[in-house]
Amino acid sequence: MNRFHPLLTAGVSILAAVATSGCSAHAESHESGRTLIVFLDLSASITDGQRALWKREAARLASGLGDDSSITVFAIHDHTMDAARLYEAEIPAPVADGTRTAAEKQKVARREARKGALATIASALDSGVKSSRTDVFSAIDRVRPAHDGRRLEVFFFSDMLNSTPDFNMELPGTLTRSAITDRIGLLVRRHSWRSGQLAGAEVYCVLNSIETGRHGPVVDRLTQQAFYSSLFESLGAHLMAYDTNISGLSSLAVEGGRYVAQAE
Repeated sequence: MNRFHPLLTAGVSILAAVATSGCSAHAESHESGRTLIVFLDLSASITDGQRALWKREAARLASGLGDDSSITVFAIHDHTMDAARLYEAEIPAPVADGTRTAAEKQKVARREARKGALATIASALDSGVKSSRTDVFSAIDRVRPAHDGRRLEVFFFSDMLNSTPDFNMELPGTLTRSAITDRIGLLVRRHSWRSGQLAGAEVYCVLNSIETGRHGPVVDRLTQQAFYSSLFESLGAHLMAYDTNISGLSSLAVEGGRYVAQAE
């Protein structure tokens, strides 16, 4: 297990309380069997205010961890592929007809995984790390399909603007609707992605909010969404959300602890 250990701010304590004490009955009823992978954008393009907003969204994920689940946290920056994971925890499936002692161990495992995941996410977002480049696509290389029957959910807390020299989405003209297919083909060959690379994965992109009066991204978000939807579908995954938060998404609903896409 790898952990990220900068000093936690006072705000982390508040969020940790949400994960450890405020998630009792509701969180315990959440559907089990999840493999949760979280990517945090630590690039300079993300403001401190946006990082604070993402910490609140992360509290929902941490409080929803149930039995027979796992969570892994990675950073997105200029060395997305090379950096160690920030956190990893496993909550085992409960033992059938287990003893009171076994039940208590299960409860402790849930509590520690939730608390550790939330603390790590908050610590990373509070760390002050601000990379000059954003390697979004190498994050895909770090995802492994779930082969144990668990549902695979991948969350990107990012502006999703890759800014490596080979494909800099922060420069005008780097991505248009007509070029989506060609761009995906180049990425597939460069990263040696295979068909079914993300088989069955549900992908949620939690974007940064842009204030009124400020310039939007060079690649408009409808084009971004079309690009990432095609990219993830080509790898066997489904883009469930491309918006600025989880809790406020009109196209999602919480049902038994699972985010379920609703028909428009």
